[in-house]
Amino acid sequence: MKHFIEINDFSKEEILKCIDDAIRLKKKSSHLSSIASGKVLAMIFEKRSTRTRLSFDVAIRQLGGSSIVLDIGDIHLGAGNESLSDTSKTIALYVDALVVRVNNHKNIVEMARNSSIPIINGLSNISHPCQVMADLMTIKEEKKSLDHLDLVWIGPITNVAHSWIEAYNKKLGFSLTICCPESLQRKYEEKCKLHNINFNNDIFVSDTSKDILGKADVIITDTWESMGEKVDKEELQELKKFTVSQSIMEMAPSECLFMHCLPANRNQEVEAKVIDGPSSRVWQEAENRLHIQKQILIECFN
Repeated sequence: MKHFIEINDFSKEEILKCIDDAIRLKKKSSHLSSIASGKVLAMIFEKRSTRTRLSFDVAIRQLGGSSIVLDIGDIHLGAGNESLSDTSKTIALYVDALVVRVNNHKNIVEMARNSSIPIINGLSNISHPCQVMADLMTIKEEKKSLDHLDLVWIGPITNVAHSWIEAYNKKLGFSLTICCPESLQRKYEEKCKLHNINFNNDIFVSDTSKDILGKADVIITDTWESMGEKVDKEELQELKKFTVSQSIMEMAPSECLFMHCLPANRNQEVEAKVIDGPSSRVWQEAENRLHIQKQILIECFN
C-alpha cells in the first residue's frame, strides 16, 4: 500500500508507468470496472474544490466503489478535542482510502503517518501532485513522449508549480524553466527553507525572453492568487508583465500548447484569446484528472 502525497515519493519509472496506464485506461471503450468493488473513498476538503471533488467521486464510482464527503465543519479534523492522529486512525476503521485537501501540508503528512489506509493529497499549501500527473498525461497524449520537451511555467510559484518542479527533478525527460518575478522567487525560497525542501535556482528566470519562449513546447500558468495564498498589491503589479498573452504565444513555436489547471481569471494571468484559443488544452487537462485519479486509486488499492 502506498500513499499519494508527493511526486517526490515515487520513482521515475513509477510515474511514467502510472501515466501510460492511465492513457490506456482512458482508451478503453467502457469506463466501468469492478476493481474497487465494495471499496469506499472518503474525502475531506478544507479548501473549495470542483475538479478534484468531482473527478475522484466519479473515478471511484467507475471503478465499482462509492464515496463519502466529510464536511470539515462537522468532523474533528485537527480540532482541539481530538488529534490528527486519532482522527486518521478512526477514519481508517470505516473506509478504504482518503482524499484530503488541506491548508497545511504537514497535516497530510501526519495523517499518512498514522493511517492504515492510503492517503491521497487533493491539494495542500505546498503541492498539488494529482494535477501535475494529469498535466503530464495530457502532454504525453499530445506530444507522444516527454523526452526533449521544453516546458515553460510563467507566473508565481504556486503549489502546482512546486509539483512541476518535483516532476522535473525526477528527470522524466523534459526541461523546465520558471519565469517569475525575483521577489516571488525569494518568497518561494523562504517557503522551501521553512519546509526543509531543497531549492534549485538553476531553473528560475525573471523575464519571458524570446530565447526561452522561442523553443517552448508547452507554456503553463496558474492563478496569481491561489487558495489561501495572499498576494499583495506590489506583487500583483509585478506579475502584470507575466500575463500569458497572445504576443507571448506568438513568440513560441506554432505547435506550442497552453495549459492551466483552472479555475482561471481571464485577462489576469492569461488572456481570454489564449485560454479559449486553438493552442489551449485546459479541457483535456481537466478531463484527464478523472483518468489519472482512477489510476492512482488502482495503484493505492493494489
